[in-house]
Amino acid sequence: MPKRKKQHGTGQRAQPPSGPGPEAWRSRIESLIARGKSRDAVEAAKQYLKHTPGPDAEAYAARIEALQASGLHREAQAIGALVRERFPAHQAQVAVLMRQSEVSTGNFDALLAELATADASRRRELEAVLARGLTDPAVLAASPVLPADHPLKRMARTVSDAFSAVTTGPLPAGVLASLGEIPRHALLAPWKLVIRALDAFYRHDDATVLANLSGIPPDSGPARLVPVLRRLVGENGVPLERSPAVTTLIEQVSGHRPGARTQLSQLSQALAARDAGKALAAVRTLLPLFRAAPAALRRTFLISLLHHWHRQGLAPEPLLRLLPSTKHDPEMLRLLALTLERSEWDTAVAMWDEYLTAATATRMLSATGPEMARVLLHMASLFPTDPEAVLDTFEVDSEQQLRRRMRTGQLPACFDRAALLERARAADPVPQVYRALVAHDDQWGDAKRAEAEAEAWRRAHPQDLEPLLYLVLAAERRGAIRKALTFLAEAEALDRVHPDVRQSRFRLLLAGAERRLKEGKPALALNDLEQLAHEPRASEGDHPAYLLALRWLAAQQRGDTAMAAQLDQALNTTAANPVLRGLILEALGATLKVPVPAQPPAAAAVPAQVIDGVARACELFRALDRPLTVPAALLKRTEQHLDHASAAQLHALCAGGVRMGRPALTYHAAGRGLMLSDPLAYRFLLARGQALSASLAADGEERARACLRAARELASRARDMEAVREASAALDSLPEWALLDAMFTGRLSPPTEPAPTQEEIAHIIARERQSRTTPHFPATPAPRKRRRSKPRRHRLPRGLLEDIFAFFPFEA
Repeated sequence: MPKRKKQHGTGQRAQPPSGPGPEAWRSRIESLIARGKSRDAVEAAKQYLKHTPGPDAEAYAARIEALQASGLHREAQAIGALVRERFPAHQAQVAVLMRQSEVSTGNFDALLAELATADASRRRELEAVLARGLTDPAVLAASPVLPADHPLKRMARTVSDAFSAVTTGPLPAGVLASLGEIPRHALLAPWKLVIRALDAFYRHDDATVLANLSGIPPDSGPARLVPVLRRLVGENGVPLERSPAVTTLIEQVSGHRPGARTQLSQLSQALAARDAGKALAAVRTLLPLFRAAPAALRRTFLISLLHHWHRQGLAPEPLLRLLPSTKHDPEMLRLLALTLERSEWDTAVAMWDEYLTAATATRMLSATGPEMARVLLHMASLFPTDPEAVLDTFEVDSEQQLRRRMRTGQLPACFDRAALLERARAADPVPQVYRALVAHDDQWGDAKRAEAEAEAWRRAHPQDLEPLLYLVLAAERRGAIRKALTFLAEAEALDRVHPDVRQSRFRLLLAGAERRLKEGKPALALNDLEQLAHEPRASEGDHPAYLLALRWLAAQQRGDTAMAAQLDQALNTTAANPVLRGLILEALGATLKVPVPAQPPAAAAVPAQVIDGVARACELFRALDRPLTVPAALLKRTEQHLDHASAAQLHALCAGGVRMGRPALTYHAAGRGLMLSDPLAYRFLLARGQALSASLAADGEERARACLRAARELASRARDMEAVREASAALDSLPEWALLDAMFTGRLSPPTEPAPTQEEIAHIIARERQSRTTPHFPATPAPRKRRRSKPRRHRLPRGLLEDIFAFFPFEA
């Protein structure tokens, strides 16, 4: 064979250089040319062009990435197949892009199959691809490619369950603890973080939301939720792609929160300024936003709106005209009634009546039973305790006129409080209903009917002590002492140690003895007094002196001079004060209309005896609930020597001045009491305010109101509810000039005064300590004025109230 032919046949193709890259190929080709092997150099150049990617291959790779970024994964796969065919050396890079497209289209099987058998390096690459394309962990949890016990499948199942739970309702206990098994560098770690962020979002823990979101890689599947959650928690400056899906998600979660927040702020400012026009404009804008809100949120908004509307004294009609009525909703009627109770009790009663009608119609409430009775009792409790206030509300002069307006249909029947209580008794005749019936008849001055109700209560509940105690008091008021004692015996059989029962016997026996003396029956009076001597109260305070005075009068009536002299000596010893002795005998003589010998003049007593005697008399007659009259000269001496009085004596003199209608005594005693460091200083403030209420001074009412408000606040802090009630009653009796101002300004009610601060209270006390001048008081106490009629309020239209909240259908 020719040599040339032989050499050609044995020649070998140039092999790729061992070193990667174009430099290695270039060195190989240049070496072959230098040795004169041109054919091998050409073959090497061909191999270089075949195995080294050129500009065309790199352009195809960039095109594939662009298609994937646009979501065109099928087109990207088609170009990837073309690149694999034309550029075999570029297959590794294209393979990664092709895996990404497969994952993005939901085809995980090939990747998971390779992942199950890949080595550590390859597994990390595949997990990175999977992390970027995974949009639902449930795909991994349900994949048939992975074995059931594969760690990735177990973690996917845990994440899938937790994600479903946190996006459908309150997160069950223990779910977050199970997420702790997922390492923070694991494939599903971003899903763990987004689940925790969602849980924190629904718990309103914004700091935890942001902390978890900050750990989510931007190229992971859950990363698309990061800007959405940041925007929902109110983080400003967050770039957000406003695609239709994202916009829908934000609106579904936030419920038009930004716009609603702005309008709510404007509504709040308008209500605070009592600007009805701006408030109505804000409400008009808010109503469409709340139509799509959950039922609970809608109800909260509407109840809050009405509550603040009435609290600011704005006329309700314009607001209610914005709310067209279409149907009844018992729950909303109930909430509305509760809201209106604070501002308009009569409208609240009407709303409760509508609630009962709707609740019984829907069978939510039975016509009889404890639930119905409780609602009716609550309705009755909304009525003012003062009958005059009820009559003023409905602009009638008597209960008969009120009932006549209800019979003619001018007023709803629900405004008949007695009828409400009768319905409550028919529904459930419990003691609470009978108690309310008795109290109602007693307040309205129908003593006979009140006693009849107490008798019915006694028969229905024979083991109840309360009706017997009421019957004892009622019989005592009528002067039927023997009948009262009969009822008392029945009460003692039920509970002898009850404090009211124990005190009732002493009170009744005392009233019986006094009545016997008034009727000129001293022997019977002495029998009652003998029984009184064995009662525990007979030895309290100055009660022994009072009882000795009664025995002395009985002995005088019988003409038993020896006994009278003995009792007179015992009275002097027991009273140990001629002023107290004289006041007791003079008061008994005036009350029982029996002759009493002239008492020694009070001028002979020293100032200490005067103060002690008058203070003890005030306390004694207050405890016995008996009238006391003190001579004007003795009162003047008392007022002049208050510097010698103790705190206890000053308290007694303050109360005595109020009871006797002597505001000057109360004024001076209270002023002296404020100079002392007494823990019950609020009692002196209360007395000062009560005295100033009766003065004719120009600043008397202003000072009285300040003292009473300060006394009420201090008594409230000391938990002295009796003093709180007295201060409130005194404040209510002051002229309501603020109501006249309301008539001219158009407000429904005057602004509520806040409680005085400690600095204000200290200023009031200091001012009263410095006020030494006695105000001018009327010569005789003025009779109690009839309650001032309040200006007519804006009434809620009945038709609008019936269905106020039915302007959109409520879910059950």
